[in-house]
Parts: sequence; C-alpha cells; structure tokens
Amino acid sequence: MKAFLSALLVCMALHSSVLLAQDHYDPAKALTSEELFLKQNENKRVFTTAGQRYLILDASPLIGSFHRYRYFLGDRIRFRVKENSNHFNEEIYSVSDSSFTFLLVNEVARRMEGQEIELKNISRIKTSRRIPWVTEGAFLLPIAGLVYVGADFFNKGIDGQRFTTDRSALVVGGALAATGFLCYKLSFSSVRINGRNRIKVLQTY
Repeated sequence: MKAFLSALLVCMALHSSVLLAQDHYDPAKALTSEELFLKQNENKRVFTTAGQRYLILDASPLIGSFHRYRYFLGDRIRFRVKENSNHFNEEIYSVSDSSFTFLLVNEVARRMEGQEIELKNISRIKTSRRIPWVTEGAFLLPIAGLVYVGADFFNKGIDGQRFTTDRSALVVGGALAATGFLCYKLSFSSVRINGRNRIKVLQTY
C-alpha cells in the first residue's frame, strides 16, 4: 500500500510539473536559429544593445555544403574590393544597411578616420572555418610529410647509406603535404561574391 501511494505521489508531481512547463511555454516566443546562435555566441561584447547590425556571408560552394559566416563589431574581416588588387584585413568599426566602416590612421592629421566600404563593391572575402581534424591536418600533415622525407634522408636506408632518399619516401611525403594543402583550402577559403555567395546585413534581437 505504501509503495502504491509513493508511486501515486510521484506521478502527481510529474504531471503537475508538466502542466507548469506548458503554462510557461509560449510558441510565439520560440527562438529562431539565428536568435539561438546570437544567444550562444561567445563574443558577448556585441550584445549590449538590441538592433545592432552585423554582417553575414552566405557561401554556397560548388563542392561542399552551404555555410553562413558572421562578422560582428570588433571582428576582423579579410576582403578585396573590385578594381583593386590590395588585400584588406581590418577590424569592423560600424555597420550600416549597405556598408561597413573600419578605422585608418591619418598620419598627416594624426587622427583616426573612418573608411566606408560598400557591400556591393566587395569582390572576395577570405574565410576561416574550424573543421575538426581537417583544420589541424592543414598544419600537421605538411610537417609530417617533411619529417617523413627527412627521416628517410638522414637515416640509413636499405642500401646502408645516409643522406639519400628513394622515390617511395618522396611519394608518401608529397601525398601528406598535398592532403594538408587540401585541408587548408577547406578550412581557409577565398569566397568570390556572386550570385551563389552573398554578403548582407542582419540585426541582433
């Protein structure tokens, strides 16, 4: 009898907790995926006010899946503009509806001046994306290939001689280096702005 009463009390408690949870849940207040990202993002300094603009790059490569890159105030963005061969690596100072601004030092006037970049004038953006194992391989695999060839070169081989290497060692070392280069291109790519890859402005909530 005591066991039955205990089980009944547990069931009643669980039922009441479910009802309370349903009372507090409002489907209209459910967060979108963009809002969830903003709340979970580690860069908390950008969420001091609601309605703050930030940049997004929607990339749809020919090989691979769609990915969205986000650039907040204070983040660095690497880009090129049309009809200009220079590469820019600047910190975002402000964002408007169709442009963003970074600061430059005016040596003559000895002051900081804002340089505005229209989004429509951007031709390429250099992106970075951490892919587990792949990003690490971009740096470790070329080193491993070099170490492999170096070990074969400095150690005695089948012929009993040092400072010689064979074709198989070069093939293995080259394959490791080539795989590392592929991993680098996957993790750090240059995205051309076109119909498939677009940059635009969103706002925080």
